[in-house]
Amino acid sequence: MRDNPNKYGFKGYRDWERWCEEEIEISRNHANKFIKVADELGASGHRNLGIKALYEIATLPPEQREQSHTIPSTGESKTVDEMTVRELREVKTALREKEQA
Repeated sequence: MRDNPNKYGFKGYRDWERWCEEEIEISRNHANKFIKVADELGASGHRNLGIKALYEIATLPPEQREQSHTIPSTGESKTVDEMTVRELREVKTALREKEQA
């Protein structure tokens, strides 16, 4: 839709938010998350994860997506596709804090 708006019926709409709500019945924010996931992860091996987990992975730096990380609250080491959304957020927070220090 983003790359070929006329093909998908965007013609006649003035804004992305209205098109999302009226044509595909999702919020603009939700649509933008799908776009971010598709742009960052493409056809990666993360197929069995929900959009929240996929979005958290997509917003990690690319080099961090392939590594195991220690989850601060449990001390357990997991890869990003093994983590829950809560665990992904914990790891992202820890990475940001480490970067700022």
